[in-house]
Amino acid sequence: MRESLRLAGTLTAIALVASLGLAVAYDSTHEVKEQYDLVEQERARREVLPDAESAVFEEVTTDSLVNGRPFSYYTARAAEGSPEVLGYTFIAYGKGYSSTLVTMVGVDASFAVTGIRIISQQETPGLGTKVQEIASRNTLWQVLSGKAVEEVGLRPWFQAQFDGRGEDGLRVVKTRGEDGVLAVTGATISSEAVTGSVRRGIAMLRSVEAGGAAPAGEAAGEAVPAEVEP
Repeated sequence: MRESLRLAGTLTAIALVASLGLAVAYDSTHEVKEQYDLVEQERARREVLPDAESAVFEEVTTDSLVNGRPFSYYTARAAEGSPEVLGYTFIAYGKGYSSTLVTMVGVDASFAVTGIRIISQQETPGLGTKVQEIASRNTLWQVLSGKAVEEVGLRPWFQAQFDGRGEDGLRVVKTRGEDGVLAVTGATISSEAVTGSVRRGIAMLRSVEAGGAAPAGEAAGEAVPAEVEP
């Protein structure tokens, strides 16, 4: 009995020390991670608004919800206090097949997309993850012969499709040549998650900037059903 109590006490002490160690590690790293995330978001913000490289960003918070999340956005101006609006950025959240896809979105003053960048996703490898796939222009022969050209700066083909599109053009299609965002083969749900979240974000942004009410289904934080085909 005494031996059992001693063993239990030892295990309890080990558990307490381990828990304390994890707590200390979290406290010492989470602030660093938060700062890193903010830097990455700032970088993505300027990436999706390429014409606003030297712009001043002003954060705007709202009481509206999009898919149950508070909606906020940034207004890009040529200079602090300037009435000239260069564009807007916001983060869109879309429920995919196995994760929430988080997308930084940039739009110009007319609410047309200037660029998007998926900043977080954990979709199925080889399927949903292809929303971040960069299509190489090098042929197999160029690669094998050592003549492949450097492709720094290329953007994921799926994300590049959003450039210049307004709300009406943000719909997923499955056939090349149709007017819309071509879905990733085998990952329609992931494709719709991104496309739908961007579309709903633009609708909310347009409404807020116009001083109107939130679009139907959003003010209460209700998710607008996605037109998903398996």
